Amino acid sequence: MKPEHIREWVEKEFPGETVQSHLFASKSSPQYSAPGSHTISSGDFGDRGRATFIESLELDPDKRIGLRVESTVYALTSSQLCVARRGGFRDRPKELLHAGPRSGLTVYWYDGRAEAGNQFRHFVFVFADGSWRGDRTGIKILGRAAKTSNAEHFLEALGQTATEVR
Repeated sequence: MKPEHIREWVEKEFPGETVQSHLFASKSSPQYSAPGSHTISSGDFGDRGRATFIESLELDPDKRIGLRVESTVYALTSSQLCVARRGGFRDRPKELLHAGPRSGLTVYWYDGRAEAGNQFRHFVFVFADGSWRGDRTGIKILGRAAKTSNAEHFLEALGQTATEVR
C-alpha cells in the first residue's frame, strides 16, 4: 500500500484532516514452510507476549476493535488516530474500524526478539473511550530492515502518547 492511498482515504473520510504518519500492521503470525519440507509451522514472533501484556492492562474485551480483522492501517492526523481494515484487490484502506481523538490516547509498544530473521514492533492502542487494539508491524525481514516499515516515524509523530514497555 502506498502512503498516498492513505492520505486520499483520510481526506475522503475526514475532510480537512491531514496525515502526519501511518503504520501498516497485522495481529497474527505468518505461517511458513521450511525449504524441502511439507510441514507448515508458525512462529510466535512475540504474539503470546503481547497477549499477556494486554491481559495485564485489564481492558474490556467488549471494546476490542476489529476482533477478526488481521491486517490494518493506522492513520495519525493532528487531531485523531484512525484505524482501518486493509484489503481489497489493490491493498488500500477498506473500512474504518475506529477513530478517536489523540487526547486521551495511550500507546504501549515494545520490540520483540528476532525469530527466523524477522522482528516485529508490538503495539497496544488504548483510546480515551476504552476501545483498544493490539497489533504489530515488521521492523526486520530476514535480518534486514523492513522497507515498508514506518514504525520509527510513527512513534516520533505520537510523541509522549507512546510508552515503551520493558
